Amino acid sequence: MGRLNIELCPETGICSIIKADGAKIDLMPDEVDNLRQAGNITDGIKKAIAEVDSQFAEKLNLEELKQLSSELK
Repeated sequence: MGRLNIELCPETGICSIIKADGAKIDLMPDEVDNLRQAGNITDGIKKAIAEVDSQFAEKLNLEELKQLSSELK
């Protein structure tokens, strides 16, 4: 499985998450904060993303959820 490309803009706080297959989601700063609050809980991360795009969230595997957790601390 390919890793996610996670782009976090330091000026705006907007985050783009791109899967290897080209699927993409953009998160507003408050949505990024929701991911950070989920911490290392992969179900919480998936739930936070599902609030923005449930189809994108369903396609995330465990490795990708762990990557999000570690990179968006």
